Amino acid sequence: MRQIRHWALGHAREWIMFTYNQMVDMRKQQYEAHLATVPYYELYKIYSGRPPISQPQMHELRMQMSAAQGAYQRGIDEDWKNSLQRYPEVLDYYFNLVEFKLPGEKSIAVQEPVFGGRVAPDLKKTESTGGKRMMMQPSLPMPGGPFMMPPGGPPRMGGPGRGRMPPPFAMGMRPGGF
Repeated sequence: MRQIRHWALGHAREWIMFTYNQMVDMRKQQYEAHLATVPYYELYKIYSGRPPISQPQMHELRMQMSAAQGAYQRGIDEDWKNSLQRYPEVLDYYFNLVEFKLPGEKSIAVQEPVFGGRVAPDLKKTESTGGKRMMMQPSLPMPGGPFMMPPGGPPRMGGPGRGRMPPPFAMGMRPGGF
């Protein structure tokens, strides 16, 4: 399960960052196109910020550049917010790509589960396999020692369910946090 979670979270983060970076690139192009329409901006670039224009013209140029920069930054912030709001949807998509293969209800592993490296003597059962008799033992012991199934089978546990994922900011989703 940890591997599945890691896989889904990794792909979701990659997709969110990919789409966010695409939006930022579009914003940057819009910002640069807007600056190109500002009077005296080309002179400003050519003269490295000290164009030969009057003080009132320079003041107006800086005001327009500042307004464009503010709009650009607000747009980027809005794009990040929109990207994070899609995070649960993207996570759901990647988790739904995972396929499980469950054993049949009559499988010996389901009917008589054994946990840990040792099997209690009264639970040792054999299964016929093509004329051979085999002991049903787990291949690897579980960490923490042997554990026997409680009478009546495992307790029923509710999973996280749909829409009960923690919010993205609780999972470390911050700009530049990847």
